[in-house]
Amino acid sequence: MPITSIASYDPTTEAFLINWNQANSELGAAPLTLAGDYSIADFTADRTSMIQSMNQVTLDASTSRDRAADRDVGKFNLLQRHKQFRGVVLGKITAPDYLKVLPASPRPGGDKSKFIDPLRAAANLWTRINTNATALGLSAPLTLAGGYTLAQFQTDITALSDAYEASMQADESTGFARSTRDTNLAAIYERMKQYRAIVPGLLPKTSPARQNLPRLSPLAGTKPQAVAVSGSWDNVLNQARLQWSASGAANLLKLQVRGCTGSTYRPSEESVVADLPIDATQFETNWGLTAPGSKATFKVYVMNTTGNENGGKAVKIVRPFT
Repeated sequence: MPITSIASYDPTTEAFLINWNQANSELGAAPLTLAGDYSIADFTADRTSMIQSMNQVTLDASTSRDRAADRDVGKFNLLQRHKQFRGVVLGKITAPDYLKVLPASPRPGGDKSKFIDPLRAAANLWTRINTNATALGLSAPLTLAGGYTLAQFQTDITALSDAYEASMQADESTGFARSTRDTNLAAIYERMKQYRAIVPGLLPKTSPARQNLPRLSPLAGTKPQAVAVSGSWDNVLNQARLQWSASGAANLLKLQVRGCTGSTYRPSEESVVADLPIDATQFETNWGLTAPGSKATFKVYVMNTTGNENGGKAVKIVRPFT
């Protein structure tokens, strides 16, 4: 299997390992080594490190999605409370000085400070109103729907701030894990290039290892045709729905849905969402979209039996902030 994506490194390096064992068997007392006396044992160890780093990215990316979901749920809930607060103030307070400083609701897509600052401004105003409740003609401190209090609002703001920090830290950990993985991939790719270069110099044309030397690049003309994917948020299912026409590519193996959180699709950050049969034409998921305001991008990869694939264009889905 040639290298076509990050996921293809696992089976490709396995194929090189099998071939290297075969070559060593043919060479006998002088096993094959690469630059720096790099042996099959070194390749095996590097492959293990590569797989561990790939698994770490998967784990950290999952944690990152969870922390982002926690943040987005907190944003949604506090946005509703902020709107309720504005409504209660407008309905109960007539003093112009208080109404002039009534903060507008934060924009759902704002960064941490732009989202939390209006919440804190509302909490400050709420505190001032409660302190001067009698003078403002109120018989009791302000509460919102369900008896929601200022203290609860302040606690939830702190929790949201912590959720922002946890999400940023999880993203940083994921970024570091990706950097480690990519370093490992680059190093082992270079070793596979060296291996492909040296085998013809050490083994005759009749050698089984040489005849079955794994490829690093797909054969020309074997890349399957991509499918054109459309997508939207389904308010009934509360999931994203991806749709496409059936692929007419030859030698199809399967379809694979991959995704990235956020608005931009980066192959280095993609995760496998699902494997689908070749006749599938739609897929529903809430992957990366577990909270209102979440964004995710998806590709549907067409994969064939020669190890080639084509993901075509990505589609972005935004879960409505309602």
